[in-house]
Amino acid sequence: MADGNTKGARLEQQVASYFRVNGYEADTNVRREGKSGGSHEIDVLAKKSDGITDITIAVECKAWSQPIEKDVVSKLSMVIGDLGINKGIIVSLQGWRSGAETAARQEGIELWGPAELAQRLGSVAVAELNGATANQYQVLGIQGKMVSDTDLSLALERESRGFMGMGREEEVWAGLVYVPFHLVELHHATVVKEFLRKPAVKMTPVFGLYNALDDSWFASYDAEPQYTSIEAPYVLPAKTKAKSLAASLVAAVKRAHEVTTSSALARHQEKLKTLGLPLNLENLSAERMLVVHYPFYLGLFRRRGNERIVAVEVFRGKYHPLVSTTLTANMGFVTKALNISDRSEN
Repeated sequence: MADGNTKGARLEQQVASYFRVNGYEADTNVRREGKSGGSHEIDVLAKKSDGITDITIAVECKAWSQPIEKDVVSKLSMVIGDLGINKGIIVSLQGWRSGAETAARQEGIELWGPAELAQRLGSVAVAELNGATANQYQVLGIQGKMVSDTDLSLALERESRGFMGMGREEEVWAGLVYVPFHLVELHHATVVKEFLRKPAVKMTPVFGLYNALDDSWFASYDAEPQYTSIEAPYVLPAKTKAKSLAASLVAAVKRAHEVTTSSALARHQEKLKTLGLPLNLENLSAERMLVVHYPFYLGLFRRRGNERIVAVEVFRGKYHPLVSTTLTANMGFVTKALNISDRSEN
């Protein structure tokens, strides 16, 4: 495992490379003199000009084994003020304490933690910066018996053939990837009518699984699905927030009760179906939420400049069209997170 100094230098280089790929000039360990006469060293200095305006960004990189505190934020805020720099970013492999987040919000400093770094550098790169190999990335994974590797490969191959073998696609990359889902414990309230009795409200717990890239419904369970901490080979970080998802589910049920026309009711009932919610709900509450990862065997395919991602559900060995569509719609996010955009080997 690399020592702290080596890890910090690698983090700086990777962050600088990210800015260069996105059109910036970027240098590491830049020393500048401020208006106060004091000298400051900047881990990564990124600059971009559109011919009219110039933007300069100072990035402080912390490869520490602990979350940063608010003093790191205060120091960077002082530095960018003294140097007249447009924007400050703090990159921290282990995230930050609440005090640092509050200070960053007040000072206008942007924070990049593990999730943000996974989106920009790739989850594998982040795992390696933390001293782990790709297959040591820890997540909460859904459990089940997977079909054989041969069956998974055949399922991918079937999807790439095209009609009657015409229009076959090139397989750019394939691998077992753990896709993030919001597991939400929902309490369904329905009205139960019994003969000679007053209607009663029945509460039923249901566990919904929603894709954490776009909040699309994947599955519902009567009992909480089994999951455990695992070492995953490739992992996608969550893109959406569980609280926002829960609020939208509750709001969808409420709106379905508020509409007055049959056409509006039909639209809202169709919306409930797509969210995996029954049409006869009186009320809905979200009691508990967490992110779990569901394994899929993914293939990145290309034909005539067009790319798509094919997802095979590993417990059944079947192509999953909705997850495939979601991943393809988030192609840039997925390839960056997995660091596979330029790879051609399987």
